Amino acid sequence: MLLYDNPASSNALKVRFLLAELGLAYDRREVPMARPRPAEYLAVNRFTGIPTLDDDGFVLTESNAILRYLAMREGRDDLYPSDPRAQARVSELLDRFALTVRPQFFKHEAAALGFAYGVGFGGVPADPAAARQIEAKIAPSLTMLEQVLGDGPYALGPFTIADCAIAPVLFRTTKTGLDLGPYPKLQALREAHLARPAFQAAGPVT
Repeated sequence: MLLYDNPASSNALKVRFLLAELGLAYDRREVPMARPRPAEYLAVNRFTGIPTLDDDGFVLTESNAILRYLAMREGRDDLYPSDPRAQARVSELLDRFALTVRPQFFKHEAAALGFAYGVGFGGVPADPAAARQIEAKIAPSLTMLEQVLGDGPYALGPFTIADCAIAPVLFRTTKTGLDLGPYPKLQALREAHLARPAFQAAGPVT
C-alpha cells in the first residue's frame, strides 16, 4: 500500500491517522505542496489533490473516500457502520464538516499561518490581526458544529472515521491559536483526539 502525501496536509494526516488506527503498513511518497504538482503525480491523480492511495494498483483519491474505503476494506464496522442509519450519521458529519465547517477553519488558518495558493503555509507573512477578525466571523459556524456534536468522548460518541477527518483540523488550532474556550465540546474533542496513540503515530506537524 502506497500513500502519496505531504506532512503539512491535513487531508493526508486524516488518512495516516486511520491507517495507524487500523495497524496497516504502508509506504509514503511525499508530494510537494507547491503547484504545479510534478508530472509523475499528475499521472496518478489528475485533480492533483493530496493525498492519493494506491492499494495494489487500486488508486483512490479524495481523503474522505479513502477513509470510507479503508474502514470497509478492514471490516471495521465500529469505525464506519454497515447499518444504513448508523452509517448515514457518520457520512452526514463527514459531509457537513467538509462542506460547511472545514472552509471556515481554513479561513483562519490561512491568515494565522500565512497560506498562499500554489505555495502552501508560510507562503506569505502571517496576519494575526486578520486572524482575530476571522475568528469572530467564523464563530457562528463553530457554534453550529458544537451543537451537533455528541456528548463524547468523540464526535458521535464512539470513535469513527468522522473523528479521523476532524482531528487534523482541531490539531491545527494548536498552531493557529484559535481559541476553543467558547466551544467546550470541541475543546474536549481535540484533547481526546490528540491523546490517541494512533494520532501521534500519524506524525502531526502543522
